[in-house]
Amino acid sequence: MNQKTFAWRFFDLGESHLALTSLFRRPADIRPVAQLARAFYPMPPEPPYARQEGGETRPPQGGLAQLDDACSLDGALIAANGALVAESLGEHDAPLPRALRRMRKGGISVRIRPLRSIRRLAGAFIFLRQPGDSNYARWLIEVLPRVAVAAQFCDLSAFQFAVPRQRGAMIAVVRESLRLFGVPSERVVAIGSEPVFFQRLVFPLPVARLSAKSPRAMEVLESLPARYGAAPEAPRRIYIKSGVATPFFDLLQPLGFVVVEPERMNFAECARAFSKAEWIAGAPGAGLANAVFAPRGPRLLAIGADEDSKAYYRDLAEAKKGRFLSLRLQSNDAAVRIKKFFA
Repeated sequence: MNQKTFAWRFFDLGESHLALTSLFRRPADIRPVAQLARAFYPMPPEPPYARQEGGETRPPQGGLAQLDDACSLDGALIAANGALVAESLGEHDAPLPRALRRMRKGGISVRIRPLRSIRRLAGAFIFLRQPGDSNYARWLIEVLPRVAVAAQFCDLSAFQFAVPRQRGAMIAVVRESLRLFGVPSERVVAIGSEPVFFQRLVFPLPVARLSAKSPRAMEVLESLPARYGAAPEAPRRIYIKSGVATPFFDLLQPLGFVVVEPERMNFAECARAFSKAEWIAGAPGAGLANAVFAPRGPRLLAIGADEDSKAYYRDLAEAKKGRFLSLRLQSNDAAVRIKKFFA
């Protein structure tokens, strides 16, 4: 056992591995997936796209990696040699699975209970997970488009799909959205926070970060509403009604905005409702994430957004060649700024 960094030895028990790890939390060896994969296929780089306030954003460079005997820790991946896959960890300050912890001097430490029997899934899987992937916006914008990445290198019908274990309406969202790519529910396997070994794993690399997203991924999502057929009554100006009360609808209604309640709609209804939207306003969150279904060039108004949400949805608008405005809930000049933005 390596006493300086996290490592493990495991014993193959057929449907499980018996993992032997250190009794103590250890620093992890973190490496790019290209150094750990049995095979790695990078995507051609996408050109940068313009920022609304000047400058450019370079999209994440996607790709696909093939790993053998990799272990999932609630979305993060550990390769067979014990190294953490860097691309599976998300943003540098993103929440981590409980087994991982950021260290004061940098890096990440790992702790997995010794002599633990870990479930082992036989066959080939496509990995559609990342830390913090349990909400609608992150599934839709960051995870679902990776199916299209995998399809460029693989025959999807030959794989099962590892997805986050969801609750409530999100279970239907995950299964319905995957069916649009020809993935039936019987090939979808929900993986929770517990460690899980995969015999053979295909890992499509991330297509989005907090302030950098893939225009290619946006094209994939923009194409989905058409798979449900035409939506002639879809509004062009949408005000998203949600649990967060906002005082701005009286200002937006005279501009032709129509109230839409995504919380009361299924996945297909959301895709169709936003399929023609040119102007979209609402609180940041699941409802505003449906802007991905809108055509290129939307104008997004985020109401009451914090700094991270502003960065996330501003970049979403920029990746779609649109414009973005954020207003505080108590904004004295809201009427003037709204009129100017939607002129």
